[in-house]
Amino acid sequence: MALHVTPIASPSLIVPEVSIRRPAAGNTTARQPAAKVATATRMSQVTSSFDSLLASNSAATRPAGAIVTAAAKRPTAAATATTASAAAASAAGTAAASSSTTAASGLSDFELLFGGSSYNPADPMVAAAAPSASSASAAAAPPTAQSAFGADVWMTDPIGLSPDGSTFGYNPIYFATESTAQTVAQMVGGTVVAKNMFTQPGNAFVQQQTNYMVQMPNGALINPGLVASFYTFGFPQSQINTMIAQEVANTPPPAQTT
Repeated sequence: MALHVTPIASPSLIVPEVSIRRPAAGNTTARQPAAKVATATRMSQVTSSFDSLLASNSAATRPAGAIVTAAAKRPTAAATATTASAAAASAAGTAAASSSTTAASGLSDFELLFGGSSYNPADPMVAAAAPSASSASAAAAPPTAQSAFGADVWMTDPIGLSPDGSTFGYNPIYFATESTAQTVAQMVGGTVVAKNMFTQPGNAFVQQQTNYMVQMPNGALINPGLVASFYTFGFPQSQINTMIAQEVANTPPPAQTT
């Protein structure tokens, strides 16, 4: 008895006819993988090399969400214009404030920051008044004997009497007027006394004018006429003060007698 097996064709084993067909001569995309087909399709839509670079490096590598977020953070043209307007207004306001400060104070910005010829340390916002020619010359001029003691600083023509009855003159610098002696006494803290300094009792020579002296608390006698002469050399007051102090320090008190 012969066994006959009838072959049954399974639908899953049947190869579609289309799969074994050769692609047409002009159809090259049928033989490329799906990724290459997508790339070729995307590249065919790029119109320039710059757009191609953006498309291949940005859009292809960055997620769509990141691209949307970055795009959302970019300032719009209106926002950029608003920012520029605000910066310009701020600069204009600063310049206006600087101009108003300069106009109100009379000082430039440099003088307000670093000082200058018209800078006033007492009130930096107010320009210092320019000194007049007279005040500047007065400040520069040294004191004189007349400015310190008045018109009559020394006695006029002090004289002495010789034993033979003839007269001679003394140097007026040693014969200060009483008013000059009072001024010097106030300077050094002494008192005025009248005393003949060049002729002693019993001397054959006689002074016709007495000497007004300044006596210090320790008894030392200072000739105020010599102190007044310190003002005749054109020295500044600071140097004159030093000379007066040295005169006081170097004048010894009278010797003590027992």
